[in-house]
Amino acid sequence: MTETKEFRRLKALAKRYARANRIAQHQALDLIAGELDFPSWTKFIAAGKKGWQIATDQMEGLEAFVKRPVPAATFRNGEPETMNRRFVYLEEAEQGMIGDHAYRLQVVLHDVIIAGEGWSITVPENPGAIPIVETLTDQSGERPVLDPEFLETALRLARDRAAQVRAEISTDWPRRSTKPDLDRVVRHPLSHVESDMWFCVHCNGKITGAQIAQNLWHCPGCGASPLDIFDTPFWSVDESKSLLPVKADGPADKGKPDFRIVDSRPKLDLNEDKVVLLIRSALLDDATNISEKLGALRAEIRVHDDNGVWIRLEEDLWPEDKDPAQALAVAELLGLEVEVETIWSAIPFAWPGLGEITSSTSEYTRIMLDAYGQYGGLPDKKAKAL
Repeated sequence: MTETKEFRRLKALAKRYARANRIAQHQALDLIAGELDFPSWTKFIAAGKKGWQIATDQMEGLEAFVKRPVPAATFRNGEPETMNRRFVYLEEAEQGMIGDHAYRLQVVLHDVIIAGEGWSITVPENPGAIPIVETLTDQSGERPVLDPEFLETALRLARDRAAQVRAEISTDWPRRSTKPDLDRVVRHPLSHVESDMWFCVHCNGKITGAQIAQNLWHCPGCGASPLDIFDTPFWSVDESKSLLPVKADGPADKGKPDFRIVDSRPKLDLNEDKVVLLIRSALLDDATNISEKLGALRAEIRVHDDNGVWIRLEEDLWPEDKDPAQALAVAELLGLEVEVETIWSAIPFAWPGLGEITSSTSEYTRIMLDAYGQYGGLPDKKAKAL
C-alpha cells in the first residue's frame, strides 16, 4: 500500500489518539490496526502492500473510536478488556436513565457532574482526585446513590466522560507536557518551561516530571492546579533543601468516593450588597414623585460593621423634613440602626422642582425636555449610549 490519503489519515488519527491518551505512538498505531481486525500495525502494513484497502464505513468507525479515549492508566496497568471497551453509551449520556432514575451529565470547567433528583456525583478534572457524591438532607426523597449497583453505574458514566475531557486537554497541550522524554523532562502546558523536577506552591512538595505529567499537572499531594506548579521554588528560603518529595500511589480516582450530605434549604446571606438593595427598594417605596425617585436611586447607602446603616440623600431631590418611613421599617426588621443625612451635590437635571409635580417618568421627561427647549439647552444630536 502506497502512502495514500487514507494511510496518512490513519497515521494522523493514531497520533491524535496517542496525544489524547498520553501513550506511545506505536501503541496507538497497534490499536488503530486492531480496530481493523489486524493483530498489529506491522500486519496491517503488510496487508496494505498486498492490495488491502480500507472501506469508508471503517474509516468513519475509526474516527469515532479516536473520540472515545481510554484513561492513560489503562495502558500502563495492562487491562486489555478495558483497552478494547467501546463507549457507545456515552453518545447518549448527556441525559438518560439508570434503572428508574433519570440523570443528566454535564461538564463544568472540566469537572464532570452527573446528577438526578436529590443526588449528584462530581468527578474532578484532577485525575488524582476522589469523586464526590452528594445527597440532600431531605430524608423523604429517594437517594439511589446509596444503592451500590446504581452508584457503580453512575460512577462509570461520569468517569468515562471525565476520560474524554482529560483526553481533550491532553490533545490541546504540547506532546511533551503529557509524555516525559528519556531524561524525564516535561514541558509546562502554560508557561512552556521544561524541567524534570517541579514544585507546588501550596504544599511545598517536590514532584517529578513523570508524576506531574501523569496527573495532568495537578499536584499529586494536594491537588493544586497547573497555575500553582513551578520549575523553581522561588518562595523557598533554603533553595528547596527542606522541601520533601510528594508521594503518590497513582490516581486516586479509582478509590472510594467521598460521600457528603448537603443541606438544600435556602440560606439567607445578608451581605452588604443585599442590605443596600433592600434599603434602596424601600426608599423607592417612600418616594411619591419623580424627584424623590431620583433621590432614592442616587442615594448613598453604606452598611457599618456595628449593625448600622448610613443613608445620604441629596437635598435637592429629597425633602429634608421627610423621613424615609419604609426604609426605616426595613432596617428595623434587619436589626439595623439608621443614620440619615442630606447633602448637596450636582443633580442630573436642572429644575428639580419639575419632578415634584408628577410621578410619571415619561411625563417628567416631556416636561424636562420642554423646559430645556425654552432656554435653547437641548443637544444638537441624540444622546449616545456609552
